Amino acid sequence: MEKPKILLVDDEERILRSLSMLLRTQYQIFATSDGNEALKILRQEKIHVIISDQRMPIMSGTELLRQARDIAPDTIRILLTGYSDADAALDALNDGEIFRYINKPWGPKELRETIAQAASIAGKLEALPLEPMIQATPLLQDEPEIIVNKRLSCLVLDRDEDTYSVVKDILGPSHDVYWSQDINTALNILTTKSIAIMVTELSLGDVDLSAMIKTLKQEHPELLTIVLTNFKDTSRLVELINQAQVFRYLPKPVRKGLLGRNIESSITRHYSLKAQPVRLQTQVVEVPVDPIQKAESSKVADFLAQLRARINRNVPARV
Repeated sequence: MEKPKILLVDDEERILRSLSMLLRTQYQIFATSDGNEALKILRQEKIHVIISDQRMPIMSGTELLRQARDIAPDTIRILLTGYSDADAALDALNDGEIFRYINKPWGPKELRETIAQAASIAGKLEALPLEPMIQATPLLQDEPEIIVNKRLSCLVLDRDEDTYSVVKDILGPSHDVYWSQDINTALNILTTKSIAIMVTELSLGDVDLSAMIKTLKQEHPELLTIVLTNFKDTSRLVELINQAQVFRYLPKPVRKGLLGRNIESSITRHYSLKAQPVRLQTQVVEVPVDPIQKAESSKVADFLAQLRARINRNVPARV
């Protein structure tokens, strides 16, 4: 059986050598320090996983992964960097749609496990039949209508009514939009409604929503989350990439055009996941290992379980 193909991109030759030595027994390795050469390899070879550094002189890692997504969308993308850069993490998430963000220096065991997981997912995607052409109905009125899709439900979790109004205006009458200003109401909606997309702040007053966002993704990998926030905290953002597979991370105040385009993209992604459920593998998250994070996620999971149990007790038995 042919080994999975891994493409390594880093302008430091010693990093390329170290990674190649670490991975060469399990994978067929392609390595380059040139982003343009990496794109050429992507066009010529069926690459399963691309692992790129961020700060490179010819082309940044985020720009490389953005182009890689267009050339080979089923290649799993990983950013490996030694710099704490919020803008790079943001671009890697929004433009590169990366699977994982890994900091240098890496732990060999963790890196191997992450790459093995990514290669396994890529192998399953490779076995899929050609994906049907799926595109959401344009939500912005200055674009031509392409296709009419099924009705979806979106949850807006934000105390700012303007955010709800903008989302409702974007989605129009074709989709359902629910609004919550607190966690408990939001979890009730998520438990009783089939929510496809969640547009949420990162905090409500002093309440951090990170644990809720991560736990929901663990339990509902099909849920696509768009985070709206004024803050760019690199460590927090990296956690949301790795542990919540956040779909987009957008600035406040909300810009209707930008949000509309990203909601369209989330709807298209939702239909893709529904059409080929194997693609849900790409939404698998890294489980928190930090005891505090684990405890916070456990609280949210327990609350969801209690809600489901209460709802099930109130559902009349079918005759």
